[in-house]
Amino acid sequence: MKQRAIKILNRLDLIKNLDPHNKKLLNDCFNVIMDLHDEIIRLETHNNRLLDVIYQNQSELESIDESTTK
Repeated sequence: MKQRAIKILNRLDLIKNLDPHNKKLLNDCFNVIMDLHDEIIRLETHNNRLLDVIYQNQSELESIDESTTK
C-alpha cells in the first residue's frame, strides 16, 4: 500500500504543475494522499509496538501459568 501511495504521489507531483485548470484539485489530491500515507506509516508503527507488547505479555502469562500448574 505504501509503495502505491508513493507512486501516485510521484505521478501527481509531475503533472500538478502542468495542468493550470486543475492545479488546485491536483494539489488537494496530493496533500490528502500524503496525509493518508503518513497515517499508514503511523498506524503500522503503532501496530508493531502493540504486537511487541502482546508477545511480551504472552510469554510472561505462559510462564505464570506454568508455575501455577506445578
